[in-house]
Amino acid sequence: MTTNAESRTDGQLAARCAAIASVGAAAIHAVVAPAHWEHWWPSGVFFASVALLQLVWAILAWSEPAVSVLAAGILANAGVIALWVHSRTVGAPIGPGAGAPEAIDAAGICVLLLQFYVVMGASWAWLRRMRARQVSGVGSALVLLGANGIVAAAVTAGVVSSLSGHSPHHHGPAEAQDGQQVTSEAPGHQHAAEPSRTDPAPIDPGRPMVESSLHTDDHHDHHD
Repeated sequence: MTTNAESRTDGQLAARCAAIASVGAAAIHAVVAPAHWEHWWPSGVFFASVALLQLVWAILAWSEPAVSVLAAGILANAGVIALWVHSRTVGAPIGPGAGAPEAIDAAGICVLLLQFYVVMGASWAWLRRMRARQVSGVGSALVLLGANGIVAAAVTAGVVSSLSGHSPHHHGPAEAQDGQQVTSEAPGHQHAAEPSRTDPAPIDPGRPMVESSLHTDDHHDHHD
């Protein structure tokens, strides 16, 4: 490790961990952007823009970021987190699926955790600017190694989930009703036809056919 690494402060180390997490979040957003573009192109533009901004912020935050850079990272990622929670509970505010809660998938969970990591790391770096503590080179290397491992695992899980066929489309009530109608009309679920009212009455199985007929005739003669 260099002399600069040996004299690194805990605030600078937190900022670098936040930068690593921001790169991971940007990677997942970039991967899912095409699918959102196919669903609704403004949504694809939004995800691509978020990915680009998170990548630029990571570059700026890697080495002694200014307070304005840390504040921008905290506010931007907190806003994206709030939008994610809103879209999964209430529904997206605009777009084709507005007002319908979206499904929660692994990619969304992974990018959500990475953005929380950015907010926490940037907040810690901001708070420790005036009361910084020195971190040894070995300690710094171990922390960065652990951060890289966690981010790599989250990005892998998020990318695999997004490429496994998950779609951002929301299946609304109309589609659910259509599915139920198709299922009910399947050959194996047809209702049995009701018996006709003009069908002849069943013959008493305990008597021969001839005897049953004679008994019926005797009964009519008696009433006559």
